[in-house]
Amino acid sequence: MNRHKLPSLVLATAIVGLTWTGAYAWETRLDEDGILVQSRLTSGTKYEEFRAEAEIDATVAQAMALLIDTSACTQWLFRCKEGRVIQEISSTERTFYQVTSLPFPAKSRDSIFHAAITFEGLSTVRVTMNSMPDEIPQTKHIRIRESFGTYVLAPTRENKLRVTWQQYVDPGGALPAWIVNSMLTDLPFKSMQAFREVVQQSPYRDAILVYGSDGIPTGINFTDSQD
Repeated sequence: MNRHKLPSLVLATAIVGLTWTGAYAWETRLDEDGILVQSRLTSGTKYEEFRAEAEIDATVAQAMALLIDTSACTQWLFRCKEGRVIQEISSTERTFYQVTSLPFPAKSRDSIFHAAITFEGLSTVRVTMNSMPDEIPQTKHIRIRESFGTYVLAPTRENKLRVTWQQYVDPGGALPAWIVNSMLTDLPFKSMQAFREVVQQSPYRDAILVYGSDGIPTGINFTDSQD
């Protein structure tokens, strides 16, 4: 049996962008295969943010197990080429690193996030991410300096899990806004498709929540089931 403490952070009050103030209405880009992808422009930014929603056959623990496995981003996050944890600051806080490829001739990008998990009630989970571009020295990749987003995992009455992913990214460099905005369909759509497949695989499918004496989740255990 392996136990993983759930990374979460109390940094939300510092993440001004996560209030998404001054934003326009969401516009549907794609509604297909049980996945809804929308986007909108936020006042003062030249790039759009996206929101993707899907109901998947998974539990909160299973989805959390996949999300906190940083290196597994290459299996489901579209165009993710590398993912690794930089620092486990505490049992409730971490920073992680990702490398993302872009269509030729654009150069690859890298990003560093400060990530969090908070429980809303006893079942819904919110994962918060905020870019920390100066956390490690510059690499050969173009550094993403502004990005923030959330994953919200909410069980449904039909014993499924509603996953809502909202993200804003300024990729930096000289990419025209129209090229960046044109990518905001494939990225969330293909990522959601892959996520709901990978979450059914071992070890993620074997994850269960562990609760403290107060009834609040404290971590994840994996059952001993074998392929």
